[in-house]
Amino acid sequence: MIMLSSEQKKAIQSLQEKVEQADGIKLKLNWDLLEGERSLNGTEDYFHYNEKGELLGYLAVYFFGNKMECCGMVDPAARRRGIGRMLLDQAASDWQGKTKQFLLNSPTDSESGIAFMKAVGGEYAFTEKQLVCREVPIPYTKKGIRIRPAVSNDEPRIYELDAEGFHMTKDEAKALHHNNPTWVTYMIEEDNHPVGKLSISRQDQESWIYAFVLTKEKRGQGIGRAALTDIVHREVSNGKTVWLDVVCTNEAALTLYHTCGFTEVGSQTYYTLK
Repeated sequence: MIMLSSEQKKAIQSLQEKVEQADGIKLKLNWDLLEGERSLNGTEDYFHYNEKGELLGYLAVYFFGNKMECCGMVDPAARRRGIGRMLLDQAASDWQGKTKQFLLNSPTDSESGIAFMKAVGGEYAFTEKQLVCREVPIPYTKKGIRIRPAVSNDEPRIYELDAEGFHMTKDEAKALHHNNPTWVTYMIEEDNHPVGKLSISRQDQESWIYAFVLTKEKRGQGIGRAALTDIVHREVSNGKTVWLDVVCTNEAALTLYHTCGFTEVGSQTYYTLK
């Protein structure tokens, strides 16, 4: 296992601030993953420095089950030199063919980011809305529903739920959790039987919810709302703001999140690299 050095993380943060300020955007760099162990499967971080040792370009890859997401940035003063394409070519050479989907992502309101994804031959895949909850949600309870931390014996059920909910194999579901070691998973139970789960990644003052799923037959019964308000209440009460991403076309999920106190603050657009 390899972790980014403190100097690398400082350089990435500095470049991120520069890009976000210049472009008026918020990049999705998944700092919960950058802060932890990297290089689980090979090179996952690509850098380009100038002769002075200043970071001009950076690209990171992240594995989420059967897909790989790619997010990069280039110093505004160093653009149109082919740095972004060079970094992407390196990552594509390493990883294409080793994942079902090779996704590029950019803030939806980043004109340069969207133009780059199109220029390298990307095809539009989907757009995710970013939601945040900063206040304790209105309590909602449902008889027989509880959340508890997952234990090792829950792993087979976790992989079953992810495979069903996110259209992946159980092996891909296992890889999803293996490649995201910062996640803490909770089981959602109805009368002591696990009917769903969600994962949380905590960083500084933020908590991110990932892989929230219920079995098909238990959806639309208030179970998701009871579980979500419970976990969000705990996180916000501990001084966290709670974040999550949801595909724009998932109207049922959007409705659920809005009723639990989440508001939209931005979106990320994804393109598939063929």
